[in-house]
Amino acid sequence: MDEYSKELIKSYLSDKKSALIVIDVQNDFCHEQGAFSKRGLDVSNIQQRIVPKLASFIERLREFNYPIIFVKTVHSEWTNSPSWLRRMGGMAEEIPICLPNSWGSEFYKVEPKATDCIVIKHRYSAFVGTDLNLILRSKGIQTILITGVVTNVCVETTARDGFNHDFNIILVEDCCGAYFSEEHNGTLVNINKYFGIVTNSDTIINIIKDTKTQNSK
Repeated sequence: MDEYSKELIKSYLSDKKSALIVIDVQNDFCHEQGAFSKRGLDVSNIQQRIVPKLASFIERLREFNYPIIFVKTVHSEWTNSPSWLRRMGGMAEEIPICLPNSWGSEFYKVEPKATDCIVIKHRYSAFVGTDLNLILRSKGIQTILITGVVTNVCVETTARDGFNHDFNIILVEDCCGAYFSEEHNGTLVNINKYFGIVTNSDTIINIIKDTKTQNSK
């Protein structure tokens, strides 16, 4: 990462107007018995590398009193349009995903606390048909740290929409996961080039700690 990007991240995080968004870390997307694993997709990278890193990152940001918003997908007959069900070559009709009140829709190894916010979405973007934009504006948030799964679908779509809603976008690449490395890496290139800044959780934590140290002097 170049110095300009580091300074930009520092400026984004220094004004206490940032929030963490955790997207779709749910059983159907992450568990070996979930819907996507049943379709033959390999969830091991998400389970072994991404979720533990993300869980640790969430706890660190809680220590720094950052607002944390968990985004949860729920699909039902009330929100499933014909075009939506035809996505992924019709697989959405064959194996239901994140049904209301189902095990598949429950969070996977991350747990919101009473002080956190939960947003329910029905499409790829966490901004479509939800109160996310209202919540962020009400809290005076200007920068969103985006994490979760999967990188190239719901994470990227939310990052794009966040940028188009005039939020500063920071994609935390080691706290995002996809089923294929080339799809994950493609999103990193695309977001960093057009929609925001891509960095990792250690860099963010170090910048926050350094800022707090400087402010305490």
